[in-house]
Amino acid sequence: MSQLVTRPNGGPVAVVENGTLVSAIVVTRNRESHLRECLSGLMEQSIADRMEVILVDQGSDECEWAVAADLQRRYGNLITLKVPAASAVKAVNMALKMASGRYLTILDATDRMRRDAYEQLAAALETNPTAMLAYGDTCFTAIPHENFANHTSYGKVIWPDYTVQQLSQLSEVAPHPLWRRELHDSIGFIPEGYPNHGMREFLLKTVERFRIQHIEEFTGLKLIAASSQTVRSEPHAAAPVQEQFSSQPLQSFEQAAPAQTARPAPATLGPDEAYTDLKPILSGGDMDKVERALKEHLLRYPNHAVAHNDLAAVSYQLGNCEQALKHYREAVRLQPDEDVYLKNLADLLYVETDGTEEAISIYLKLHEKSPRDVETLLNLGIICEGVGQPAEAESFLQRVLEIEPWNQAARERLKALREAAATPAQASITSAAPVPACEDDELTAEELYEVSQQMVQSGDRSGAETKLHKLIEIYPDFAPAHNDLAVLAYEHGDTETARIHYEKAAQLRPGNGTFRKNLADFYFVEGYDVDGAINIYLEELEKEPKNIETLMGLGKICALLDRPAEAESFYGKVINLEPWNREARESLNSLKQAVNG
Repeated sequence: MSQLVTRPNGGPVAVVENGTLVSAIVVTRNRESHLRECLSGLMEQSIADRMEVILVDQGSDECEWAVAADLQRRYGNLITLKVPAASAVKAVNMALKMASGRYLTILDATDRMRRDAYEQLAAALETNPTAMLAYGDTCFTAIPHENFANHTSYGKVIWPDYTVQQLSQLSEVAPHPLWRRELHDSIGFIPEGYPNHGMREFLLKTVERFRIQHIEEFTGLKLIAASSQTVRSEPHAAAPVQEQFSSQPLQSFEQAAPAQTARPAPATLGPDEAYTDLKPILSGGDMDKVERALKEHLLRYPNHAVAHNDLAAVSYQLGNCEQALKHYREAVRLQPDEDVYLKNLADLLYVETDGTEEAISIYLKLHEKSPRDVETLLNLGIICEGVGQPAEAESFLQRVLEIEPWNQAARERLKALREAAATPAQASITSAAPVPACEDDELTAEELYEVSQQMVQSGDRSGAETKLHKLIEIYPDFAPAHNDLAVLAYEHGDTETARIHYEKAAQLRPGNGTFRKNLADFYFVEGYDVDGAINIYLEELEKEPKNIETLMGLGKICALLDRPAEAESFYGKVINLEPWNREARESLNSLKQAVNG
């Protein structure tokens, strides 16, 4: 894929004092007249000194590139990513992977934000550590080139506090959400090929597993087509208007187009470009029209996997499970390595057909490819529970909690699974037994561990340490508690206690890469067992040859041990896997400079 990334003055982005807080991804294609206003507005955000802005030019025919180049002379935190139109659907995820911010967001070049929008959204996440994503309410205008502080109102939407059920029924969701970058480690990146940058699908995957935070503030302004039927025209509205969702969703300016049916694609137009032209139809609420447009597109481009996947999703919404299954299978046939398509097929097989065994087989293959993929593990746990395999279900759910101790969905399912496994006789014995003197004795290991996590999040690290000691007194083989005690002991400077607990965690869970890497880091940094550290990393690399964290760890160790050729090899592998990986490139450049004197 050909692409071009430029940074201010040809050098690195300016480093802010406390690190980048927010990375804002601005998406544009033929919106030159709006771009300067959008970027300048972001540079005037109240936390602009802690922001990074990445402009994604999706093969524009206009001169957005020149506008960005001019602004880069003034702003040290503006990065530009230019891709050809054929690669447009992948560009947003490329930018997200490049981003260095603690929190991430996406907006269009025609969007305008309240001056303190990102400060408010970031504060909502900072004060609510259990929430993974925050969003505010939205104002709308049909007048181009206005800003949030001074615009002609065409209505406002107070978005609901989303549930999975709501999101599955809505075609439009709140724009401009802000989320923690680690969210991508759990649910992957933005689904490609969907309308509105796949934000609805991304939100749905988030809500299924995590808490999100709705702040009751109007944070953004969206430019819409003046003919939109969903928001009322209120040029002088003095109070927020609660809008109801209809079958015709809000139509943004980016989506507005006079054509209502798919137009014949020129012979030179690629499938991705032709698919982009269908966005005004695909973002509409008329599922029958969407279905017709997708079928017409596939008549011209029968091997376009993303269109097969989307037609399957639409077919399922229309109640045609047979057609949905057919197109999910076709998407998988065309792109057998695309995890999203495989998961969609497995979900449908399990939920709507008798294909449970095939669904399990697909998820086991996904698990083999990515042993730490939490979504796959959670789904395997749910399916195994559903087919009467509680031991296997417990194993998968426990693995989820080892990777993500905060995962509430896994914790609740595991608790319910264990409660259901108790026989009436056991329940009777339990109820007849004397109540333990300490209430901690009544809690499961997972419940005690959750209490300790809440203490850490609230700043009570001493209380958390006491709770963890109590946990291993009752449950001495609970590995996550040993790992966390090691971290806390190391913070106190008690390296011997840290070593004991790091080793215990790795011994109890030899298959947990996180515990083993923590032990390896300790061995290396403290000079306790350098060879042992390298061996652990090499063993983990053998399990997952494409694990970026492991490759980076080996690169750093080899560099510090003055083994530049090996370090260069590991960093090179990272760059081959993730060309956008800034840390790997900088490490490799530093290594080459040191070697060249």
